Amino acid sequence: MKTTLPLWLLLIPFAIFGQNQKKVDSLQTVLNSTKIDSNKVKAFINLCEIFSNNNPDTSLYYAKQGLCIAEKINYKKGIVSCYMGIGNFYIDQVNYFTAMVNYQKSLKIAVEIKDKIGISKCYMGMGNIYSRQGNFPKAMDYFQKSIKIKEMMNDKLGIIGCYNNIGIINGRQGNYTQAVEYFRKSLKIAIELNDKNSLSNCYGNIGQVYQRQGNYPLALEYNHKRLKIIEESGDKTGMCNCYSSVGNIHMSQGNYPLALEYYLKELKLVVELGVKSKITNSCINIGNVYKAQGNYTQAIKYYEKSLELATELGDNQNVSVCYTNIGNVYAEEGNYLIAMNFYQKAIIIREKLNDKHGLSLVFGNMAAINNYLKKFNEAIVYANKSLQLAKEIESLEDEEAAHMNLSESYKGLGKYKEALDHFGLYKTLNDSIFNTEKHNQIAKMEAIFQSEKKQKEIELLNKDKEKQVAVSAAESKKQKTIIYSVVSILLLVLSFAIFAYHSYLQKRKANILLAQQKIEIEEKNEELNQQNEEIATQRDTVIKQKEHIEEIHREVTDSIQYAKRIQTAVLPSLEYISVTLNLKSLLEYFILFKPRDIVSGDFYFFERRKNILLIAVADCTGHGVPGAFMSMLGFSFLQEIISKEEIQSAAHVLNELRDYVIKSLQQKGMTGEQKDGMDIIFVALNIETNIIQFAGANNPLWLISNTTKELTELKPDKMPVAIYEKMNPFTNHSIQLHQGDIIYLVSDGYEDQFGGPKGKKFLTKNLKQLLSANSEKLMSEQKEILNNTIEDWKNNYTEKCEQTDDITIVGIKII
Repeated sequence: MKTTLPLWLLLIPFAIFGQNQKKVDSLQTVLNSTKIDSNKVKAFINLCEIFSNNNPDTSLYYAKQGLCIAEKINYKKGIVSCYMGIGNFYIDQVNYFTAMVNYQKSLKIAVEIKDKIGISKCYMGMGNIYSRQGNFPKAMDYFQKSIKIKEMMNDKLGIIGCYNNIGIINGRQGNYTQAVEYFRKSLKIAIELNDKNSLSNCYGNIGQVYQRQGNYPLALEYNHKRLKIIEESGDKTGMCNCYSSVGNIHMSQGNYPLALEYYLKELKLVVELGVKSKITNSCINIGNVYKAQGNYTQAIKYYEKSLELATELGDNQNVSVCYTNIGNVYAEEGNYLIAMNFYQKAIIIREKLNDKHGLSLVFGNMAAINNYLKKFNEAIVYANKSLQLAKEIESLEDEEAAHMNLSESYKGLGKYKEALDHFGLYKTLNDSIFNTEKHNQIAKMEAIFQSEKKQKEIELLNKDKEKQVAVSAAESKKQKTIIYSVVSILLLVLSFAIFAYHSYLQKRKANILLAQQKIEIEEKNEELNQQNEEIATQRDTVIKQKEHIEEIHREVTDSIQYAKRIQTAVLPSLEYISVTLNLKSLLEYFILFKPRDIVSGDFYFFERRKNILLIAVADCTGHGVPGAFMSMLGFSFLQEIISKEEIQSAAHVLNELRDYVIKSLQQKGMTGEQKDGMDIIFVALNIETNIIQFAGANNPLWLISNTTKELTELKPDKMPVAIYEKMNPFTNHSIQLHQGDIIYLVSDGYEDQFGGPKGKKFLTKNLKQLLSANSEKLMSEQKEILNNTIEDWKNNYTEKCEQTDDITIVGIKII
């Protein structure tokens, strides 16, 4: 069976392939063959590896295609590699749960077939996940397991990877000496193998350590070595990392325009690649430049964009960085209370991650604020914490800041000797970091790098000129050959001229007849030309109509996209729910919100009135634009209703909401009248007593008890929030919840979704089973499982199904 590639794969620029173009062509030949065997799987695996750096989505596509065939022919070694490729994609997307699931599947089969290389790679991948999550002991355990296998097999490239990962863990914990030791071990093997990719990684890792220690000339030297290799290979992911590192060095030295230049190069590439985790880092870097230049509005804009992405990805490291940076902006604007609030949020995360460098920075910032507020004793406590951590990780920059803070504190207390001692230590460190010779050295190195780059461009230009000269010479020779050939042909023609003239006389009569026939043909052609002109006119009219329709479609789509931004802004954000409503310590929750079209007829609602948390999930009539109008009406009506003091119960809210809907839509209950309205679940949770009130219009509330682990359904009233043949008051239910209990508010979009092997609905019973089976997992994991399950249901079978309806599920766990 011939493998047909999707059209979007054919649009990948030639430059992405670089020196692998011939290899890609060769592998493509294998894929185009009709034979389904292990060679075809190997081709998919190789293509997955080639595209992993520059086009992750393409890499994932090849891994999944390879997996399908490998499982079909039971080629287990191929299955191991394909699961690894899928895991590698998700780890770069910061989707650690899905990455770990794929690594575990890969490891299980690798152990079964005793595939040592596969086992080693799985250990490496799992170690990377734990490293990124800050669980360094577990990460180190997996890396050590991996390195034992690689040393036994003399897999030198694999050993390089393990050494680098162990070095990174030491670096993140502030053990810089051990980090450099492992990186240099990697570098030695990379030089021996002359492996450019490994050399690039080693140079970058060593440069980062020197940067952390404040040794900027060496940091820049190693990053420029790395950048030369990466730009030659066309590795866009590597270029992003390198631009970020070089920008950070210039940022540390106060060269903001050059830092911004490198950061903007980085942002352009990461947006091209579409890797959200890297866009997060890039936005942080650009925000830092604007903050340093005093442009606080722009700085906050980039920090908040980064925070939004980091929160979405569950990237706690960058969430803590964003909190710190936003706190810094508020501190510089004089909003110290808000700044300290953001610093406290950052500390909670950084302590969990054991991020000593980050903690040192935050404690230093808090010391500086307390000094400004003349709370000198509190400032000394924070400054000493910062100094202790800075010494542990050997960070000159952090030590310098701590001594300056301590000097200010003791000066404020009138302890001038201690103040002078600390100022002396600050000045010594400051001179070490920012001396003129070092600054000039950095500037010189940057100039050398740019000069070498320009020289290389000149050499390439000269080669092009030489090539043009050679081409011109060849062209001249070719022209001479053509001239000689033409002369020879003319002589030959002259020799046959007499014979041709004689023949001409004989055929003259025949030609007269042909001429008459030609006139007739021309007349026919004239008629055809007129017909063609008419067809062309009609075609032009159709094209103009098509362009007009496309323009209308663009305008409509742009309007709907704008409507989506309005709807997104109206719905409560995760930040609003966690911070503004102050629910982080009381509840765990997730929100799965998947509109069928650009805008949604579903909406969810979170508000708090004193100790009562009000939550709703509503499914309005229709979807797309009509549904979105109804959802905005419903949301605004709820806001207005809950602001009234006379509202006593959840059922009372729905009764009021029904009155609002009937009145605003002027519903009379007449035959043929449009039955617009909504199905809704509304709950009011007392966060002090955990007593919950529930009222439902057509949609039930589901509860999983922490004690029995069974799912219970609280029945709704079988009538909508709209005009209806029976309009009894809605029923109010009241239940006592306990710690660990979970409630689910669900619209009907998930259970009504078509898909699966037979193209049928997912069904309510299957959704209940899915929720029950995963109720003990983290709420964030439950959301991931729900999302992956419905996507697989739609797309992973012979018949691909479009989304049937808007999908909304809100899960809330009492903690």
